[in-house]
Amino acid sequence: MKRNIIEHLSDRRSKRPIPYNHRKDIIANSNNCSHLTERCIDIPSSYNKIFASAWVNKDCVIVGTKCNKLLEINVQNGCKREIPLMRSPYPREVPDQSAGIHAIALNPSKSFLATGGVNVNDLALYTLPDYRPYAVGEFHQSWLFGISWINDFMLCTGARDGNICLWTIFDVDGFSTYEPECGLYRKTPIEILRTEGVDRIRDTHFSTCCDRLGSIGYGKDKYDAKMCILDVRKPLKNRVVLLPQKNENIVITGHDTQPVFAVGSLNHLMLIDDRDPNTTDITSVKILEPAQGIRSLSFQGNIITIGACKTSLMFYDVRNRKYVHDYEYVPVKRKLKQAYVNENWDWHVHRHSFYPPSTSDVISIMTHCYDDSGLRLFSAGGPCPWISLATTRRYGSETAIRTSYDTVSRCKHSF
Repeated sequence: MKRNIIEHLSDRRSKRPIPYNHRKDIIANSNNCSHLTERCIDIPSSYNKIFASAWVNKDCVIVGTKCNKLLEINVQNGCKREIPLMRSPYPREVPDQSAGIHAIALNPSKSFLATGGVNVNDLALYTLPDYRPYAVGEFHQSWLFGISWINDFMLCTGARDGNICLWTIFDVDGFSTYEPECGLYRKTPIEILRTEGVDRIRDTHFSTCCDRLGSIGYGKDKYDAKMCILDVRKPLKNRVVLLPQKNENIVITGHDTQPVFAVGSLNHLMLIDDRDPNTTDITSVKILEPAQGIRSLSFQGNIITIGACKTSLMFYDVRNRKYVHDYEYVPVKRKLKQAYVNENWDWHVHRHSFYPPSTSDVISIMTHCYDDSGLRLFSAGGPCPWISLATTRRYGSETAIRTSYDTVSRCKHSF
């Protein structure tokens, strides 16, 4: 029997622990989605837009920015501290264009944090809660985009070089070398997997309920999106699923208890039911506004939270196959009212002459995450490359307006 939110709040006030099997049902109550209240946390203008985030404890969130900074934010008092990025003992050539930190992942016991390093191609491992540098992983030849933990001791990464790498935190001969001068392990992947026809990996997600790794990849054409599914219990071989929607597929997530993946695109949310690998079922759901572009996804019970352009948060009920609605049966769509972009000099330096002023408010929720209780939702982002069918114009050879401003957005914390 499901409990209502009043019972959960009473338990929290009395410090009684919320049973784990009830936590996921909190957000599954459609009325709760419409009652999220927004609270704003200022981010200094020296930081660029935020790409990735994760709760490290009940008070703190760790975020990664486009300017390649790792920042811990205390959501209770607003205090912030920057975590030094890890550098390899034998530094490789750093790419000319820094992609920033696109992925942050904690292992199930929250004893290790995995993210990018000074070199955006490297994997960096920190011990928690002290953020002590532990190891640097070196192999990828291009930007690191996806990190997923398989268990407490193994994780996988996906990068723009098209490779999916499997790593372990253990000191394994041939795959790990301790460097006493800097007190770090230097690691190489224990397994490397590449799928034919996939040249870039954009995101990864490991589903613990079925031991399958889902990833979004692209071929040579940027509109040739594919989903790759790997069953880690069998010989390592990717199974490719062709997606019906191929535009702007950059994010993937998975259900907690069912072999169901969700992929976001420019106009659609795609649900991939992988219970029967021989007959993978794909359902496409249009997002509430066309051409918004889905930038972040997460499952909370049977509810998918969708972060999109124009600071939009939407909620889709997988079980009922419809968007969560309010008391008046209107789909719940939350727009962050306090979102803004800092008007600093970078705005004008990086803004191309053919961008019309009307596109300056295209701010996306590029990352969001729930805390362990499921009652608090952290979201953040900034301006991003975005194609709007509603604002399509022609400027010479341009057939669409793309905004890519190196500016800073305000971080959002709603609960």
